[in-house]
Amino acid sequence: MQNLGLTTELSYEQQHELYNQQIADNKQLSSAMAYLLMDLCEEGDNDANSIQELEAFNSSKIPSISIYDYLCRILKQAQCSQECLIMGLIFIDKLSQKQGRIILKSINVHRLYVVAVMLSAKFYDDRFFQNSYYAKVAGISHEEFNHLERVLVFLLDFKLRIDPLLYFTYRQRIITNYFDNPD
Repeated sequence: MQNLGLTTELSYEQQHELYNQQIADNKQLSSAMAYLLMDLCEEGDNDANSIQELEAFNSSKIPSISIYDYLCRILKQAQCSQECLIMGLIFIDKLSQKQGRIILKSINVHRLYVVAVMLSAKFYDDRFFQNSYYAKVAGISHEEFNHLERVLVFLLDFKLRIDPLLYFTYRQRIITNYFDNPD
C-alpha cells in the first residue's frame, strides 16, 4: 500500500520467522484490518473523482455495519483463513496501484473487500463455499455477488497468485503499524 510503504523487502529467513509468528486471534486481526481499511477509506473519500470500473462495488448508501463488525462477520460465517483477510487487501492494493491512487471509499469498501476476501478464499483456502453462501455473508444477492466477482477477476487481469514474500511483507507491516498502535 502506498501510504504504508509496503514493499517486498523480507528475506526468506524473515518469512520463516513470520510464518511461525501467529496472529493472536481473529478479533485482533479484524481490529487491525478495520483500522487500516478506515484509514484507506478516509484517504479515498477525500478524492472526489470516481473510478468508473469500480462503480459496480458502490452501495446506494454507506452501510450501517461498521467495517470491524463486517470483518468479524466474514471471518466467523465464511470460515476463511486469517490469511485471506490480508490477501484480500493485497488484491485491493493491486487495483490501487493499477489506478494510481487509493480506490477504497466508504461507499465501496464493504462490497469490494468482501469479494476480494472470498476470491482469495476460493483461490487459496482448502475449504470454501458456493457463491450463494458468500452472498448471504456479504448481505447482497447471489446474482450481484457473481457479477462483482467477475468484475474483480477481470480488473485483476486474472492474476490471483500472490508471491509469499509479498504476503509476508504485507502481514508484517499490518502487525507493525496496526496491532499495538492503530492510531
